[in-house]
Amino acid sequence: MLPMASRLIPALMTCALKAAPLLAADIYWADPIKAEFEYVYPAETIGDPTAAGDVKSFATMPHLRVEGRIEPGDADKVGEMLRQEKPDWNVDMFKDIVVSFNSDGGDFYEGLAMADAIAGLAATTLIGPGDRCLSSCGIAFLGGSAIVMRGIPSWPSRYIHVDGVLGFHAPFSEIPTAIQIPAGTAMTDDLTQQMAQSFYGQAQAAITEITSRISDWQISPDFVFRMLTKSSYVGDTRPIEDRFVLVDSYIGATQIKANVLTSSLQYPREITGAGASAACSFLVRANAGRTMQIGLASSVESLSDPDLSPDGTWTVASTKFAQGRFPEVISEKITSVTTVRRLVPGNDPEAFFTEGLLSGLGGIQCSAYRGDDGRWYARTFNEDIHFPDSDGTYVHGRGADLIEVRVLDFEKGYPINRYLLLGAAGSWSGPPQLDIAFPEWLPSWASEIKGPSFDCGGDLDPAAEVICAFPALADADGRLGGLYSAARVKLGAVVLEEQRAWIRARNRVCRPERVDLNDDFIRWNLALCLMEMTGSRNRDLAMQLQ
Repeated sequence: MLPMASRLIPALMTCALKAAPLLAADIYWADPIKAEFEYVYPAETIGDPTAAGDVKSFATMPHLRVEGRIEPGDADKVGEMLRQEKPDWNVDMFKDIVVSFNSDGGDFYEGLAMADAIAGLAATTLIGPGDRCLSSCGIAFLGGSAIVMRGIPSWPSRYIHVDGVLGFHAPFSEIPTAIQIPAGTAMTDDLTQQMAQSFYGQAQAAITEITSRISDWQISPDFVFRMLTKSSYVGDTRPIEDRFVLVDSYIGATQIKANVLTSSLQYPREITGAGASAACSFLVRANAGRTMQIGLASSVESLSDPDLSPDGTWTVASTKFAQGRFPEVISEKITSVTTVRRLVPGNDPEAFFTEGLLSGLGGIQCSAYRGDDGRWYARTFNEDIHFPDSDGTYVHGRGADLIEVRVLDFEKGYPINRYLLLGAAGSWSGPPQLDIAFPEWLPSWASEIKGPSFDCGGDLDPAAEVICAFPALADADGRLGGLYSAARVKLGAVVLEEQRAWIRARNRVCRPERVDLNDDFIRWNLALCLMEMTGSRNRDLAMQLQ
């Protein structure tokens, strides 16, 4: 506890000097929210499960709106107005109310009180499209809850639209008990120690307020740790992603039990190997609650045709393939007494396949393939996940705790919407941070190469356009050009044939000419795919030069 509190001291100290009084938030009953939204991810529910693509409407709910800076007195106002709609708890406990926010925060303790008021009267919270909720507003948002059954504790009822912004940082407020230091006072050791003790106590109190509510809010301790170690200060002008822990990924949303909404869920007509791997990682996380690093998926074409150069991204553990277009679970006898089941890819050359290891569960295979309806689907398989009783029966959920917990892809694939291209941890609010490290296997002279191996001016093909848009990828491409030229001098024409084979493999996996670059997520996916493939080729060329 003490080391954590010490991290909050700088943030708390920034509030020792009082700011000018600000107006309280504007809190009022607004028009009902008539727009309908769709779930991006499956939602944990009591009763019938909610699937991605299902419609969510707030149209019948009274709508309380909170806008502007949260100041002392706002929580009482929210509580009073909510009680107008729920005057008799025994009668009105099941009445749904939605509280929407658009606020950059304000007083930390008032945000806590507002969360308590909202939770106490079981109101839903929402960050709608175009709204943002930061700092103490995020704390208030965590109060969102609903009563779903008499005698059962309230259930989290929180919604964030992908075009909204929700951010948290270590708590601080304008502390009324802060030491008042007259101008010109000398900063002696005793005074510095007295200030540190005061702010240290305030930091501990803030941490206690948050941690005491983890269970009631049903949020992840991992998320709380990230929030409490994200420092900010009054007047902080850094980019928003540097100042706040943003809830902009599947993992982030599940850690605070928030449901993610979009105005219209879209399904890509073409994906990359990086998108296939991301969808696979999402399914593993959603099915097992654990994260696994899955390598860049290979095209089935590369796996099934010995005349084609391997993609260099994955080594096949089995040469078996399904008889039809779609992946299947097969049984393999390892010994005379041991039989294992594993997923094998279908015979569609356009499909993708990859596998990895998850500690304690063993191998997990995954295939992404196009269905008869033209949509892409992902299917994973692991015996401990899909056959938890080892009797060959797929899991359908756990009903004892009234929560439908499903293996999302049992018996069939899971449809890949555009958000699944981000995987479980990828952010929908900004492009990925590509790896710009300089590996030790690269020759030292390659470190001086900056920019791509070609001119970014003029007409560019899709791959070149994306390479030029990402500096780290452009540097990797430039190094590829330098390594290739050096390898040609050393090894001759054989390197040319290998380079041509690599380009064919890259295009099979990344599909730059076929994907929709007008979609941000797909363009980011293509950048990740090209970075992975370019890094693999750079490593091979560097080894040849040694």
